[in-house]
Amino acid sequence: MPTRFGLASSFSTVAPHYDATRHIPAVSLHACYDRLIAAELFPGHGRICDAGCGTGQISLPLAERGYVVAGYDIAAEMVRLAQAKCRSGWQASYAVADVRALPEADAAFDAIVVSKLFMHIADWELACRELIRVARPGAPLVHIRDRDAYGQAVRRHFTNRIRAAGIDTLFLGPDPGSSAELVAFMAAQGWTRIPVAMSDIAWRFETSAGDTLRGLRERIFAEFWYVPEAVYAQALADTEAWVEAEPGGLDRTEIMTPHLAVEVFRPEG
Repeated sequence: MPTRFGLASSFSTVAPHYDATRHIPAVSLHACYDRLIAAELFPGHGRICDAGCGTGQISLPLAERGYVVAGYDIAAEMVRLAQAKCRSGWQASYAVADVRALPEADAAFDAIVVSKLFMHIADWELACRELIRVARPGAPLVHIRDRDAYGQAVRRHFTNRIRAAGIDTLFLGPDPGSSAELVAFMAAQGWTRIPVAMSDIAWRFETSAGDTLRGLRERIFAEFWYVPEAVYAQALADTEAWVEAEPGGLDRTEIMTPHLAVEVFRPEG
């Protein structure tokens, strides 16, 4: 990564687990894009930038629809997985690049899509400025997140143990639970936030205490990557003991019902 930038999280080491642990169904994304297009908040065709593309989850449905997609991520293994998903005839390319310095000309894209990006970049404002630079006049920046996907009891218990150790800040960038910082920064750049109702676009999945505990042992959850080793180890030991003492133990299951949360940013005027 360029040394002139601050810290940013790379997901290359967890790429094999990414889609299984952070999945947004393609049918839900298609429903999201249908709604945005109907509301005239997204172009019906054109060139799309997927910034911090990961495995291509949010932009591959656009490639399927005939859009020209360019995705960028700092994690080479994530980019490899995204490119491997592309089907014959799709105009999608994924490459390794830092979203704070994209290899693109000014005003290169008709729309930009972003999902779970800014919270993983210390100097996330630079990423916003770069995305504004590559957006054509009037092009939207669509910020897509999933809500209520990660509130498993085991993960909540582990998080509480981390916070009890005095660690309150878990992400490099803005807290993903609130859009306040992002909205304020974009407003200062002359971009207005347009909220879009998407909470009815939901899906269900089952998870077990054992699954979540395995993820914690393998350190696949990015919000905990910067927790000191000793604190992490103690929180994990406490959580393992708690799981064993709970009814059902490792086999205890939960049904999660995530939904989409989407906001569109557009330049004023």
